[in-house]
Amino acid sequence: MYVAILFVILFIIAFIAFFEDKEMQEHRWLLFTVATILTLYVAFRPAGIDNDYNSYLGYFKSPNGVAALLTEPTFKMINGFARYCEMPLLLFVIYAFLAVPLKICAIKRMSPYWYLSIVIWLTHLFVIQEMTQIRAAVSTGIFLFSLPVLAEGKKKKFAMLLIMAILFHYSALALLPLIFIGNKKLSRFTRLVLILFPIIMYSSPLATMDMLKMVPIPFIQQKLQMYEELMIYEGGVWGDINVYNIMALMRLFAYYVLIWKYDFLSTKYPYMPMLLKIFCYSICMYVGLSFLPPIAMRIGEYISIIDCIMFPLLAVLIKPHWLGRLLVLLYAIGVLVANVFLYKLLKI
Repeated sequence: MYVAILFVILFIIAFIAFFEDKEMQEHRWLLFTVATILTLYVAFRPAGIDNDYNSYLGYFKSPNGVAALLTEPTFKMINGFARYCEMPLLLFVIYAFLAVPLKICAIKRMSPYWYLSIVIWLTHLFVIQEMTQIRAAVSTGIFLFSLPVLAEGKKKKFAMLLIMAILFHYSALALLPLIFIGNKKLSRFTRLVLILFPIIMYSSPLATMDMLKMVPIPFIQQKLQMYEELMIYEGGVWGDINVYNIMALMRLFAYYVLIWKYDFLSTKYPYMPMLLKIFCYSICMYVGLSFLPPIAMRIGEYISIIDCIMFPLLAVLIKPHWLGRLLVLLYAIGVLVANVFLYKLLKI
């Protein structure tokens, strides 16, 4: 029943997205209503509807367990507050009220198509993070919110926001190299490099487990050991990763289309240079770390939050524009169907 409600919410927002224009965006109450509904949906989910719910209840009951001790400082604080109030539900409520409004605010700041972006987010990372990996949900919200700061060249402020994101989820450590990128107009040489990097990574992944094991940070070593044991314990479930899966290929297709149409899109959307670099980085990290599936999937999913900004831009390139929006919406709905019925990320 609860999953059926999610599909109802999706179709309502998709309907709004199909007719979205500047005049509709003037009605801020509509966006506020959508944000409120999604926040409450996440905060008051039924127990056990997602794959991580019982794990978080375990952290609540045993805050000194090994798994709980490896979580981030912010989780220990929020979990401690929920324990003090003797309300495990409060843990999920706090994360929901942090993650969802952050994402909505970030989308409002960055996307020219608010509701189309919300649909892309709702059908994939909303299910994976807001409904499951709640710590990562807040962290990616901070990351997405910080991107205009990075585009403006305010690296110190971006670094502070990045530290905050790391305190909510350690996957944000993978974002450290982004401090050095900017939003300067892409030269032909830079575009050529962006075209070649994913091809090189797909043909010959450069990263190795041994290189990661050389990183002299105890926490990283502990995480690597945990993931290696997880791969063995799961009996091969994590033992391999198909970097040519449909989602990865669709992202690759979208990436190259956006590079192809860069000149046109950059005149309409100021963040294109920066986001294309981040898009490239996300693809390369996913493929380059594919030898260690749990990390590749976690980091790949984390950085793919930018999809909610990038994919709606594809709708601009198709004429008539209503057809472009329809195709993007159909793609998004297909992703949610796969996540729920094929990958069973939510209990029906």
